[in-house]
Amino acid sequence: MKENRDKFHLERIMESIDRVEKFLNNANFSDFEKNEMMFDATLMQIINIGETIIRLSNHYKEKHNDLPWNQAIGMRNQIAHGYFEIKPRVVWNTAKKDLPELKKKINNISTNR
Repeated sequence: MKENRDKFHLERIMESIDRVEKFLNNANFSDFEKNEMMFDATLMQIINIGETIIRLSNHYKEKHNDLPWNQAIGMRNQIAHGYFEIKPRVVWNTAKKDLPELKKKINNISTNR
């Protein structure tokens, strides 16, 4: 039962990452920084990812403790509780570097089951 729930949550995380990739498809940092809708949409998906990670079972997170679960939750908390202090460059780096790496690691776990 937990495994099915974890699988469902991982699919939601992947969907959020895919959305961010779509939002930022051909954008550069300057586009991102100036486009409020792109920025806000990206923030929302990062919040969704953090919220969904919170819902993963502790067993799953412990089993895959090499993934940056706490960092993703921390980023979610920074966005949710300090919106006006969020630096666009930090969000950009998260979206362009950290999320693709998370996606790759989740894909590796899923294919090695």
